[in-house]
Amino acid sequence: MKAALSQTAVTTCEACWVELVEGVRVTDAGTDLLCQPCVVGNHPRRVDLFPPLGIYGLTERRIEQGRHGSGPPQTPPNPGPALPTPKPTPSPPGTPPV
Repeated sequence: MKAALSQTAVTTCEACWVELVEGVRVTDAGTDLLCQPCVVGNHPRRVDLFPPLGIYGLTERRIEQGRHGSGPPQTPPNPGPALPTPKPTPSPPGTPPV
């Protein structure tokens, strides 16, 4: 079976990320661009560029739990000094900000 590749297709193997693409494996999910050893060894792709949530391996459960399962992000305990009041005047046009 022949697969048509676009000009923007990757040139590095999607399984080992080292060798140049020499073969195409067509699956139900699409095409995998692999080097010859990865095709022969039937190695899986190591990453999907655009999975449903945008980041490889990120699930809805992990989003809800936060980075360490501690819930959504929170503000730091000491946010630092307050902003000056009144706001400083902007620099005149054509000059670098102060």
